This record gives sequence, structure tokens and C-alpha cells, in this order.
Amino acid sequence: MANQRSGSDTASACVAIAGLGALLSQIVVRPRRILLDTPGVEATVPMLRGVWGAALHGLDADAWQTVFEGSGGGAMRTPSYILRPAPPDPAIAPAVEWISFGPALAYDVVLRRAWDVASGMGLGPDRRRFYLKTMVRLRPNQDPSANDDTAPDWTLDHAAVSPPVVADEPCELVFDAPLRLIRGGQLVTEPSLPDIVLGGLRRLRALLPRDAQADLRQLWNPVLQIAGRLSARRWRGGRLDLVRWSARQQAELELRGVAGAIELPAGAGPLLPLLIALQWVHIGKGTVIGLGQLHVRSPGIKAD
Repeated sequence: MANQRSGSDTASACVAIAGLGALLSQIVVRPRRILLDTPGVEATVPMLRGVWGAALHGLDADAWQTVFEGSGGGAMRTPSYILRPAPPDPAIAPAVEWISFGPALAYDVVLRRAWDVASGMGLGPDRRRFYLKTMVRLRPNQDPSANDDTAPDWTLDHAAVSPPVVADEPCELVFDAPLRLIRGGQLVTEPSLPDIVLGGLRRLRALLPRDAQADLRQLWNPVLQIAGRLSARRWRGGRLDLVRWSARQQAELELRGVAGAIELPAGAGPLLPLLIALQWVHIGKGTVIGLGQLHVRSPGIKAD
């Protein structure tokens, strides 16, 4: 009986992972890196997002509603973009990464136009003009195309990581930016692998076409069972809270989160493609400003 149950569990896991891969292929990604010149201003992602959003609202209120507020209804309304800091590199700083998904792709022309308008609106209390020096597409392994903003879109099932990570070799799941997972109204301060996977599944569901969302929901339990069976060490890390200015509420907001890592000593196994895909969509609260960004790395590998 135990062997029969084990075989059934394995078959269920294989079906779940195959189904998950098929769903990842339905989420189209258009990622860019924007190199900036912000004279006299130390620009932040929330600051850039605020002026870009204001410019877009003035250009096309429908585009702003769909992209910034999100399509769908109720709790499923999800913005279809992420604006996050680019990897720290003096050669490109300051720079941000702008990632568009699904509904945002239809508004690409006006979204780009909004960046031009925003640069003239300026940053900071003195409204200092900033400049977009270069905009390039990012490949699935996060490398930039060579000064090219015409590279093709790709889907999340093609997401990769560099240096490569092998499914059955040790790896780490690293969160350098605050991770904000909420359970029962409280911040999860020591997230487990199932917590991370559940947060990722919820995020993916919100980005999928509506007719595919129910298909993903059916895979939750099998995928979470896989996460529960994988060997994972306890979360190591601590609190990392941020304060940002909300133009809408005209007040400073505290964003409470945690930063740290989980080591998977036997590897991520069949969950590796999912975890690599989550590097692009982030998880938890505050994803649109770069919170909850996951890095999948071999132990000892540092961020670029």
C-alpha cells in the first residue's frame, strides 16, 4: 500500500509540474533595463514610478487604469508591470528594470511615451529634469540585449538563471529586497519553502489570463506537497523595513518585510522552473516597486 501511495504521489507530482510549465508558457514577459541620468537627484523606484504614473494618467487614463490599477476585479486586480532597481553596477548606475506582463503589452507605445513626458516633469521637490540614456531588452537569463529595444518577448517557461543552477544540486533562495508575505493579517517573519511557493502561485494566478486561473488553482495542493517534501533548511535572515512616500495618501508609509535566504541542500528538484520564473514576477506585497524579488543561486554565489 505504501508503495502504491508513493507511486501515486509521484505521478501526481509529474502531472502538476507539467501543468505548471504549460501555464508559465501563457505569461508573456517584456523586460527592459533603462539607464538614466538624474542630475542633482538620487532617484528611487517609488519616485520614478510616481512621475511615470502621473505622466501616463495624463496621456491615457484607460492605459493607466489597466496597467497601474490592474485588470480583473476585486482582489484579483493586479498591476501588469514591475519597476525595480537594476543590479548594482557602477557601469550602468543609475538604472531601473521595467517589466511588462499581459495587459500592459497592448499599451506599450503610450507607456514608452509616458517615460518621455515624465522625464520633462522632473524629480524631487525642485522637479529636476532627468534623461533616459538607453533602453534595452533583457533576455530570459537577465542579460541585456546589446543596445537593442527590439528583441522579441518571451514567456515565463523560458526563464533562466546565470550562472546556471542544477535541479538536484544545492541552491539558495535569496531575498535581498524586503519580502512581505502576510498570513492572518500578520507579516511572516520566518517564511518556509511552502510559504514562498504559495506566494508565488498566488502571484502567477493574478498574472494569468482569466480562463487559465482556475487551472492553476487545481495545481496548488500537488505543488505545495512537493514543496513540503523537499529538504529545506530554516530561514536565516531578519527584518528589513522601508519607508516610502505615497503621493496618493500624502504621507510616509512603512513597508515591513524580511530579508534573508533558505538553503535547499538537495536542490529545488521539480520546483526549479517555478522558482526561476518567480525571479521575474516577485512575490508578496509591494511587487510593483521591486519588493519580494527572488534570486535562485548556488551556495556562495553573490549577486551581480
